[in-house]
Amino acid sequence: MLRNIFSLGLVTLILMVLVAGNVLAQTNANANVPVSATVLTALTITKNTNVLFGNIGASTAGTVFLDPTGAASNYVGTTATVGKLTIAGAVSQSIRFTWPATLSLSDGATHTITYTLQVNGNTANTQGASSALTLGGGYCDVTTSGSGAYYLWVGGDLGTLSSQAAGTYTGTANFTVEYN
Repeated sequence: MLRNIFSLGLVTLILMVLVAGNVLAQTNANANVPVSATVLTALTITKNTNVLFGNIGASTAGTVFLDPTGAASNYVGTTATVGKLTIAGAVSQSIRFTWPATLSLSDGATHTITYTLQVNGNTANTQGASSALTLGGGYCDVTTSGSGAYYLWVGGDLGTLSSQAAGTYTGTANFTVEYN
């Protein structure tokens, strides 16, 4: 009888090992992950006009400022022009802009002027109703219009020019745009 109990215990032990091994062998699991992509209309950014401060006297004492709304500007020349950019893309989509906060303008020799950009934007092509944009974290997020457009106007200031060397000072501000 002891032999039967031992045999029965041995058989039970073997069955438990087989069942446990079978349970441990079932460690695989499967999951399906849906994948999708939305392809939007290519974004374009077009420069319509350059930023032009015009002819300014080297002894100008106040801050030289070109207002991007087209309103009051200080000490700019009579030929001053606000820069304008037009963005075209998908309808009512979030986009992200970057541009330099400041730019060093050079006369090609050793003289420079620091230009601080002020950028305004609007979904309508209405400069006077545009709003100031800021670079929070180095970028600015906006949404395109119902027609997929967004407009930028670029002005800013040159600081004071008292005792600035005469010459033509130039530089290039790089604007980038991408879907957000």
